[in-house]
Amino acid sequence: MAALQLDLLPDEIQRIVSFLGYGRISAPVWFIGIEEGLGGVSLEEAVKNLKARGSFELTMDLYEACLNLQEAGQPIDIVTHTPSTQVWRFMAKIMRAYMGEQNWRDPKAAKEYVQSRLGRHDGDTFLTELSPIPAGNTADTTWMTWFHERDPELHQKLQQRRETLREMLRERENDPPLIICYSLPRADEFAEFLGIEWQPVSARVRSSPDCKNWILPFFGNGQMSHSVIQELLGRWN
Repeated sequence: MAALQLDLLPDEIQRIVSFLGYGRISAPVWFIGIEEGLGGVSLEEAVKNLKARGSFELTMDLYEACLNLQEAGQPIDIVTHTPSTQVWRFMAKIMRAYMGEQNWRDPKAAKEYVQSRLGRHDGDTFLTELSPIPAGNTADTTWMTWFHERDPELHQKLQQRRETLREMLRERENDPPLIICYSLPRADEFAEFLGIEWQPVSARVRSSPDCKNWILPFFGNGQMSHSVIQELLGRWN
């Protein structure tokens, strides 16, 4: 871990641990993942990007947040140089299908949605994670271990963050968002967080009894497909 040379002040650690997500909390659709990935950046830039997260507000506009991060020595501008992030592209396709766009499969239209609407303060989505601490993959606990070593109250703070998100959902009881979780192997953890029980819809889709909460395959690594979105459309229409 010393090789990573993580140098975070207590206030920066607190901001990272407290970060809630990107976009508009009152948006009609929430996407909930496990934790943010590190992207295709180098280890050195990943460390710099973690430091940059220490200046984030509780919620951020995705475009504005990415300008604080780096890839190949340049700020990440999702408008002029849109990352080919599969997770974002599938979010865009799901949203366009949900909004009734017939060409929701179109990759160009999905890219344009990422550039202009995804995770924006005036957009239709709120993007959050069960954990605010980034990881290389779901099996990578390197940075989580580092945070635990530096903050003995980390577990309580992470639990408080989840309770804050739950309270935001309770405040929307009369106007609940459509919630889309993505990572079937962690279905039980999502169910506990949301206080629901999943009902099987198909081999790749589960929902809550009221059909306001859904869990799908992870949106990257070839686990997600257009057929899953088509299946959702059959349930939503």
